[in-house]
Amino acid sequence: MSEALYVRQIPDNLNIRFVENRIVVKRPAQEVYDWVTTWSNLPKWLPMASGTEVRRGTPDVPAELGDVLLENIVPDLNEKPKLYTVVARVPGKLWTVVGRDVLEDGTPAPSMHAIATFTTFDLGDGTTLFCRLFERLIPPTEPAGPHPVEDPARIQPGLELLKAHIEGTAA
Repeated sequence: MSEALYVRQIPDNLNIRFVENRIVVKRPAQEVYDWVTTWSNLPKWLPMASGTEVRRGTPDVPAELGDVLLENIVPDLNEKPKLYTVVARVPGKLWTVVGRDVLEDGTPAPSMHAIATFTTFDLGDGTTLFCRLFERLIPPTEPAGPHPVEDPARIQPGLELLKAHIEGTAA
């Protein structure tokens, strides 16, 4: 197949960018869903997260609709912390959070900055397809081109780590 036949569906110069990563985990869908939607597990696998603080909800159980998390970002990305709120939840299947930057004075930015959706699909053989879709609104002051959080190659090793934790093979 010729490269000319492939056209990116969403060009990098739009005001929103998307990245999707997928992995098959050898565990039932509900188990995968429960693990990935538990706030305290986020820094164990997501390469951008240096730490989390639950602002509303319980750290060691799956997050519920309306729960809120403060995510600190690894310093080398020079990013503001993010405040995420669970806005959609279908237990065992789908979970969506909307994020806002936390400003220098500690208050949340007035508008959302990112949307992350986790979905789990039962493949029928005791395994689960886990998908992470991340959408990021691009501020007009940001240079053109993808940001590290939009790079599938930076996120995929995190999904490998997620898989290892859930399957019990993490070092």
